[in-house]
Amino acid sequence: MKEKISDEKFEEIVDNLILEYVKTVNPEIWHQMAMEWNWDSSSVFLNWLIDNPKTDKATALMIYWKSAPRYWKKFLDKDDLISKEKYGLADFEFVERVENNILKDFYQGNNFEFDPKNDEQNYDWTSDYADKITVRNIPDIMFEKFEGQKVEEPENFIEGMPPELYEMQDELYEKYDIE
Repeated sequence: MKEKISDEKFEEIVDNLILEYVKTVNPEIWHQMAMEWNWDSSSVFLNWLIDNPKTDKATALMIYWKSAPRYWKKFLDKDDLISKEKYGLADFEFVERVENNILKDFYQGNNFEFDPKNDEQNYDWTSDYADKITVRNIPDIMFEKFEGQKVEEPENFIEGMPPELYEMQDELYEKYDIE
C-alpha cells in the first residue's frame, strides 16, 4: 500500500531528489538539463543553478533568456512590480539575480557556448517581447555570445531530466499516494 502524502510534501521530496542528483553530475549535464527543463515544474533546480558559482556562464545566460528578461524590464524595480501586478515577484527576482550574477562575474565556469541570438535550435531569444515598452535596458553583455564548447541537445531527457533521474522520480510516484 502506498504511503499517503500531500502534494507539497511530494514536491519537496522530488526537489530533494533532483538536488542530490545534480550534485553527482557535471556542469555539462546541468547545462543540458537547463536546455530541456520543464519551466512549469519545480524551480528549485533552476534556483540552485543560478546560485551556484560552479555553474557555467553560458548556462546562466541561457537560463536568463529563457526567463523572458525583457518582460520584467517594464518595471523599475520590485516595488513597481508589486504596485502594478499581483503575481510574478519570484520570477522578477529570479531574472534580476541571474543578471546581477553575470554582471559581477559570479560564475566560475566559462566552458560552454551560448548565443542568445542563435541557440542550438537557431532561436533568437533576444526577440522575445521586443515589441514591449521597457523602462530599463538589458545590459549589453547579456546579448553577447559566450564562446566555448557547443553542448549538444540531450537525448532521452524527459522534461529536462536525464533518464536515470526521471526513473527515480517515477519510483517516487509508485511509492506515494499524493493527496
